[in-house]
Amino acid sequence: MKKSIITILLSVLLLDMYGQRTIPVVVESPNKKVKVIVHVKHKKINIAVFKNKKQVFQSSSLGMTVDGINTGDEVTLGGTITEKIIDEKYALFGNHNQAINQCREVSIPLNNNKMLCHLVIRSYDDGIALRYILKVDKKTKIESDNTAFSMPASAECYWAYHSNDYENLHNQSTFFKMPEGSALLAPLTIKCGQFYLSLSEADCKNFPDMSWIKIGKNLKANFTTNPNGWEVEQGTITSPWRLAVIADDLTQLVNSDLIMNLCEAPNPSCDFSWVKPGRVLWQWWSSGSPKYEEQKDWYDAAARLTWEYYLIDDGWRVWSQPKKDQWQCLKDVVDYGNSQGVKSIIWVDSKEMRTREEIRAYLEKVKQTGAVGIKIDFIPAATPDVMQWYQAALEETYRLQLMCDFHGCVKPTGFRRTWPHEMTREAVRGNEYHITRYKRVMPVSQDEIIPFTRLIAGPADFTPVIFNKKEINGFSWVHELSQAIVYLSPLTHFADAYSEYVNNPAEDILHEIPTVWDETIVLSCSEIGKVAAFARRKGNEWWIGILNGDQISDITFDLKFIRNNNAKATILIDKENVSNDLRREERTINPADRVILKLQQGGGYFMRIK
Repeated sequence: MKKSIITILLSVLLLDMYGQRTIPVVVESPNKKVKVIVHVKHKKINIAVFKNKKQVFQSSSLGMTVDGINTGDEVTLGGTITEKIIDEKYALFGNHNQAINQCREVSIPLNNNKMLCHLVIRSYDDGIALRYILKVDKKTKIESDNTAFSMPASAECYWAYHSNDYENLHNQSTFFKMPEGSALLAPLTIKCGQFYLSLSEADCKNFPDMSWIKIGKNLKANFTTNPNGWEVEQGTITSPWRLAVIADDLTQLVNSDLIMNLCEAPNPSCDFSWVKPGRVLWQWWSSGSPKYEEQKDWYDAAARLTWEYYLIDDGWRVWSQPKKDQWQCLKDVVDYGNSQGVKSIIWVDSKEMRTREEIRAYLEKVKQTGAVGIKIDFIPAATPDVMQWYQAALEETYRLQLMCDFHGCVKPTGFRRTWPHEMTREAVRGNEYHITRYKRVMPVSQDEIIPFTRLIAGPADFTPVIFNKKEINGFSWVHELSQAIVYLSPLTHFADAYSEYVNNPAEDILHEIPTVWDETIVLSCSEIGKVAAFARRKGNEWWIGILNGDQISDITFDLKFIRNNNAKATILIDKENVSNDLRREERTINPADRVILKLQQGGGYFMRIK
């Protein structure tokens, strides 16, 4: 093993309370921006993390408890340390069109005389990750994950209580004021000194969903659905990755591919050329269950808007016509859509397909209708068995070439890298919560938090863009339209009825708005919980969307990123004290220009630059 790859700090020897001398292992990212120091202190395995020579995490404890044995306790660093460099690129549908996966991975044997466990550490330029691998020769109970990150009391945290649907509101407080002992959603975003952190997990195939729990000065991994543990058969136990994105600014935070980088690449034999992002029209949010006799009108509207897809949501299961059951009616509707150049996505309750055999049989029926995608809703809480169900659903949807959208589901942990046909997930409090028929209103400040918390894990099916005057409740048209820029979802389901989009002053914008991007910049005027301002490039065009929170905001930003002089800009601006209208301007702009704005509560700003 070359010392230039794994640095052994010979000059630093730690003497623990038992008189044992241990030598820390340092794992540096390829460009030496991030450093993880692994050491034993009082016979417990710990890490400290630095970025740009500044400490991010103080000594933080590790380990996993299996059959009453904590693999991180009473431990020595023994055996052969192995390492590898990962350096690869891959295409994706996301904030940019290509991910870069560069890291140094080190596997360290931990021996506590009862169980041998390998601690695997990865160090990236924008974060760190770790997991545990051990072999067991009998049925074994996994009891807890003891990974914990130490936090300063003054760190600014953006957190939500854990729920099975991931739809709780986000809160903002210092770490000191966060609730003690409560399960909190991952990703959990923290402003700590000069860095933005996002703490989460990746590659969770057969463990329960992980939340975070505050215990003293630490955020500790927590199994919400299996607090008393669960049993596994003999063999190799590989935990999901526990990770921290460590970003220098909000642009780096939003653009991090760390969670996907920790998942496996697709099988080389798999072909995903049939997977196509796009805009989706649907009926349920605006008017309830889709009505059979109205479906042609919705497809015609989607065709006029030049949108690629229409979602047939819950309600089609009760359709019937003379001598036709719901499946035959569904096929007639899908056939009409195909004739208009609009493809179909079908909703299903997961209770219809809980076993692999049921998944396959149900999806084959969907495929026979001519549909190209499935939206699977009401998925049970994320126990180990349910996490394996997600894998089965992804495998079977791939086999039938059906794009996949999970709703009422667990957070993403990076599998859209392995299965690029997973286009989006809900796991967010989106516009399905902001709906008058259920007397639900979204707090204005949430739109400016969620892009920097939940969205760090992957695309969110937020269902943006409400224009209906009775439904908009505290937001403006320009704010709502800007949601489609700020909230990433390769399949973007637009919430409102087509009647709100057709003949709208922004209809031409809706005809061409992208759903995936080549480049993303978070503008300098952004502040979590107050303003979310994104500039995104698709080809040679820039699209700017700004969401303002519950206070009037005076903001400014430059346009140096556009690069071209005399660019043509279409600008949409709120009308003062009028939520359901906008002002439109056409002007020439240059990279040297600076935009100065006063944004109203719940307002926004939108610009398209050609």
